Formats: sequence, structure tokens, C-alpha cells
Amino acid sequence: MAEDRSEFVRLLTRHERQVYAYILSLVPNWADADEILQETNMRLWDQFERFKSGTDFGAWARTVAHYQVLTFRKRVGRERVHFSQEFVDAVQAEYDAPSKEPPDERRDALANCIEKLSPGQQEMLRRAYNSEHSIKDVAGQLKRPVGAVYKALSRIRRALYDCVSNSLRNEELA
Repeated sequence: MAEDRSEFVRLLTRHERQVYAYILSLVPNWADADEILQETNMRLWDQFERFKSGTDFGAWARTVAHYQVLTFRKRVGRERVHFSQEFVDAVQAEYDAPSKEPPDERRDALANCIEKLSPGQQEMLRRAYNSEHSIKDVAGQLKRPVGAVYKALSRIRRALYDCVSNSLRNEELA
């Protein structure tokens, strides 16, 4: 059970932004998209035992999100603005179309580059990007001036950009 939970969290974390972008492309209101994402995540967890390991979790999650959007649209069908079923189907087809460039290469390169950062740099990234805190809050937590945190984050982003670019270039040459 713990392995399933860990696998689910790993897969959801990796694909949640794509699922959210998909939902936002179908629902014009951010608050509604947030609600649908929450419902989708709960449904994904409830049905995770049906997911076949090794298949495309993102595609499966978007399919679940698609049905959650349809359910939401039925529930609020009386509202003035909503998309036609043809539009919803067209967006689904676009998301299901094979991508021209594999998105996982860039993400994998970024993950490898983050691992090469010092523990202090990794901690600063985590605090700045994985929390709901402002940079001012992060600076306070780290007992550093706000300007110094901005400069450090700028240097870290530049180093990550260079590292990812080099990694992708080296992959192309291989």
C-alpha cells in the first residue's frame, strides 16, 4: 500500500501541471478549474488500482479530468459561458495527439541538474518554488537579505539553464 501511495504521488506530481493546463483549456474560470482539479485528483486516487503501471499516466489522468469537466459542465449547465461539446472533443484530441518533442527529456535533464546543485542551493529552490511563501518570507527563514536571495536564485536559475542546455545538446550528439 505504501508503495502504491508513493508511486501515485510521484506520478501525480509529474503530471499535475499538464492535467491542470488541460482543465484550464476547457474551463474559463480559474476557481472552477481548481475545483475540477481537486475532484480529478480524488478520482485518480480512488481509481489508482485500475491504472496499469508502465502506461501513460498523463493520458489516463487527462481522460479522468475530461470526464470530471463533463460532469462539472452538466452541473453548471445553466451558466452563460460554456464550451460546445465539439470544442471539448477537439481539445481532447489535441492533447491526445503525439507530441513532436519528448517533454520528458527536458524534465529529466532538469531533475539531474538540480541533483548537481549544493544542498543549500537545493534548499533555497525548494523553499522558493515549492511553497506558498513569498521571497521575503524565504529570506526571513534563511536569515538573508531579500536582494541576496533574489541574486542567488538568479544564479541558480542560470546554472540550471546552462546545465539543461548542455545536457540536451550532449544527448543530441550521442
